[in-house]
Amino acid sequence: MKIWFLTGEFAPDFGGGIGTYVENCAKMFAQAGDDVTVIVRSINGNKEEMAKEGYRIVRFQQGEGEYYSYLGYDNALAYQYYEVIMNLIDKYGKPDILEMQEYNAYGQYIIQNKLMLNEKLKDIPLVVHLHTPSFETLKINQFNTYEAPFYWIGEMEKFCIKGADALVCPSQFLADKLQYLVEDKIKVINLPFDIDKKEIEKYEKNNPYKSDKKTILYFGRTEYRKGVIQMLKGAEKLWEKGLDFKIKIIGGDTKLESKGTFIGEELKKKYAKYIENGNLEMLNSIPHLDLIPHILSATALAIPSLYENFPNTCIYSMWLGKPVLVSKSGGQAEMVEESGKNGIIFNWDKEGDFEEKLEQILAMSDEELQKMGNNAKERINELCNMDTNLKLRREFFEDVIKNKNKAKTKFPFVEEMPKSDYIKTYEGQKDLLSVVIPYYNLGKTLPETIESIKETEYKNYEIIIVNDGSTDEESLEVLKKYENDDKIKIINIENKGLANARNVGAEAARGEFVAFIDADDKVDKTFYGRAIDILHQYKNVSYVYSWVQYFEGSQAVWPTFNVHIPYLLCANMLAAFVVIRKNDFLNFGKNRIMMEYGMEDYDGWVSLAENGCLGVSIPEKLNLYRVRKDSMSRQFNKKMRIYLYQISRQGHEKIFEKYAKDIYMLLLTNGQPFYWNNPTTPVYLPTNDNTNVQVDDRIYRLEKILNTFPGKVARKIYRGLRKIKHAIKK
Repeated sequence: MKIWFLTGEFAPDFGGGIGTYVENCAKMFAQAGDDVTVIVRSINGNKEEMAKEGYRIVRFQQGEGEYYSYLGYDNALAYQYYEVIMNLIDKYGKPDILEMQEYNAYGQYIIQNKLMLNEKLKDIPLVVHLHTPSFETLKINQFNTYEAPFYWIGEMEKFCIKGADALVCPSQFLADKLQYLVEDKIKVINLPFDIDKKEIEKYEKNNPYKSDKKTILYFGRTEYRKGVIQMLKGAEKLWEKGLDFKIKIIGGDTKLESKGTFIGEELKKKYAKYIENGNLEMLNSIPHLDLIPHILSATALAIPSLYENFPNTCIYSMWLGKPVLVSKSGGQAEMVEESGKNGIIFNWDKEGDFEEKLEQILAMSDEELQKMGNNAKERINELCNMDTNLKLRREFFEDVIKNKNKAKTKFPFVEEMPKSDYIKTYEGQKDLLSVVIPYYNLGKTLPETIESIKETEYKNYEIIIVNDGSTDEESLEVLKKYENDDKIKIINIENKGLANARNVGAEAARGEFVAFIDADDKVDKTFYGRAIDILHQYKNVSYVYSWVQYFEGSQAVWPTFNVHIPYLLCANMLAAFVVIRKNDFLNFGKNRIMMEYGMEDYDGWVSLAENGCLGVSIPEKLNLYRVRKDSMSRQFNKKMRIYLYQISRQGHEKIFEKYAKDIYMLLLTNGQPFYWNNPTTPVYLPTNDNTNVQVDDRIYRLEKILNTFPGKVARKIYRGLRKIKHAIKK
């Protein structure tokens, strides 16, 4: 079997539980004779290498690619993963299966492009392995999940989960938490695990960390979700009662955004007297093999998480034969299963339960601890041994591959409104595309637009030019050239504006599908055919569009996104270049004349969404938008935009009322939407020279890199960057 693992973590550049899982899986399958490749970002350049266990590691330098100039960092990195995968398919051929993580949504463009019927991705089953998505963990960590770009990352994690061909999860706990997102039952397979026996033997006889005090060890980040704060509160109660024991914490520090402080540093201050008297020890993170002597010398291990999947810390500890004290809130309780036998389970929701169970484990004799440790070792070997895991995962992969040609007929939108009934059914010639061009005094550019349409690979089309009362003689002369063209129909009306012209063209269309393009823009030859294929594939997709390449007055790119509720209700996500079902447009999306200054297309998208009609984006630059100094959009100002938002709001009560709470939080968190760039980027304050955007963006990118390096130096640099950014914004 040819298996590819896409991961955001892999030693030595990026550590973590995801990296440990991928390393164990890659080793397990490679040693069984499978062709395995691990694809991971790097901070040390591009490199391909073979691991000693026989699998390939492809490392690529993150941060490279023109899309980093117009997408937020994480979203651009996701696009880079997609490009790397495309290149690897060219180099090595298609894998039998591709597995990726949901965390940070690094697989979103791979999934999106497969859903957009990308030929290279056809027949490649995409499996998403659930580790613990940020849209869940950030809430537990007291972080405002509406803050850009974290809001969008969370929404794209949901998209990856909904859009995958199959899902696998290590714990029933997390599977149950996320089951609401999908119809098919999430497959649960525990994590594979193994440790070189020689590494254990080194410390079993000669352990440098043996202590006279009973020691409870915690290793992992000092993260709010991990329950470290609550654990020390409980321990303090026992210390105050006179119990003499030690809590040892090993791990990197994390920031509690709600307070703006680093948790580990605050804990050191709060519990300074216990550190001084030897009841508390706090150490920085160390390589996982170096943890072995600390684990072996501990009385027991604590996994006190408030929300957890299937933590390696618990596997590691039980594998080494140590008793564990675990919270009920995660897969660690599934590992222990029987409290009192394989470990001890406590419930944070039951007041005083942690302290009671901690006191219980501290009171156990050496013989009782040894027996519990042996039971723990037997239990975890049963759950996580490589042979059993290989068998279960191979069966799962084979089943997914067997069903790989089962086509999706419903697009996995994150959120949808119910589809409204048609008021009237508009008959259209099957598969005919009617391209509508609103036209007003644009004779100089119309020929380029017509030529680009005629070069389309999709030949079943008609062109409808709606002459909106043009007055320019040259423009009227240009129109005459097309009067005898069998593919072109010209409709002359009095000038009533762009919205009316689009509606007139759509009403005159003979086709099943309608496309809109302005008389100064152009379209890629593949766009119409690809859009119609997508509309045939997904019955719940109303319209299709793409990224937009500006030309003439700008070389910028407008990346568009699948229509997302409620984000769309705050800010536009797409241009007017769409291929849409005529029935949907004429029933729910007609441009309202009251939007006299512009944004009539945006108002139409909101109306369509309210009636259950959503659109999808092909993430390629297939439409070209001419930037002219005298264009209507160039006349927009802040007051005009606010007025148009106010007008657009009228008549869409149903959708705005349903999502009012989300809209409130998005606006409260990120400010007025016309300062938003796109959902993937942080929100930048406006300046006359764009300095804030440039500096703020660079600082954000540096922060992303710094977050991969634990330790005091990284934290000091991080704080300095935050101060610089705060000073700039002031």
